Amino acid sequence: MRFALVVFILALAGCSEPPATNTFSVQWVQEPLRYATAFQIWHHGDDRLLIVFGHGGAGDTASVIHCSADSAFSPLSFKAMRVNGRLQRLALLSTTNVPFLSAIGQVGSIVGTVLPEEVRDSAFREALAGGRVKGLGGSETLDREQLISLRPDAVLAYPYGAQGNAALRDAGLRVVLVAEYLEEHPLGRAEWIRFFGVLTGQEQMADSLFDAIEQRYLAQVALASTDTVHPVIFFGSQWNGQWSVPPGNSYMARLIADAGGRYAFAHRIAPGNIDLDMETLLATLDTVDNWGMITAVEGDLFPRHLTRNDPRFE
Repeated sequence: MRFALVVFILALAGCSEPPATNTFSVQWVQEPLRYATAFQIWHHGDDRLLIVFGHGGAGDTASVIHCSADSAFSPLSFKAMRVNGRLQRLALLSTTNVPFLSAIGQVGSIVGTVLPEEVRDSAFREALAGGRVKGLGGSETLDREQLISLRPDAVLAYPYGAQGNAALRDAGLRVVLVAEYLEEHPLGRAEWIRFFGVLTGQEQMADSLFDAIEQRYLAQVALASTDTVHPVIFFGSQWNGQWSVPPGNSYMARLIADAGGRYAFAHRIAPGNIDLDMETLLATLDTVDNWGMITAVEGDLFPRHLTRNDPRFE
């Protein structure tokens, strides 16, 4: 218990008012997470604490949310956002939150999101068509007036963009930071379903769903390991003529390896995407078996959509 107390205090080191060691209740116990590293769950009776970390890791506490089943919040010696019961009206600043909420049957809690036209979830699209979800513009053109008018219980945002998040708070909105994108392991990213489960009062369902996801994923990893053919994979993207690829320690690289592929840049370790010069890119593409990209195309897909009409890649 002493070790758990020390870890918890260190985790909160980034808060504006870190707790004192002699006032923090030792009744709080940390829930074990199997893969995720960018958030933690602590419990004290029916109360839950969600701690979200930013880009600096465990020393960079971005958000602390205190969830209670009723109004009798367990005492804390540090600041935390209080959530009474469950969040029923959510505004999303990223469409990546939708699959988590959909999986636990909480699409109905979404009142607005940026880029709603990009979401393919059938339940979400039905809600959007019925006017139950409002568009909030794009990621760079947030419709703040629409957002404020929706009066959400909370806005789900990212740990970066501090100025924008502060402006939302100044407008009287509660901002919950979500950092699933920081997870390098696919199951670490999937484990964020437990975070959304606590927020929306669906903790048991979320835990059960993650158990099933883990079992299916590990079964596929074991199956892929028996393959005799392991194709070499290139995965990258182009933006304004600059090509970038994820490093070997990234989510995408791990996903390719677990699926039985050999990622072309698995040997390159970096904190973010790697920019490639044209010579390296062309030489690499000549050695790969499969080329992967994420792209949005209306209608049929042709090589020109992937190469931006560059004949060297076609």
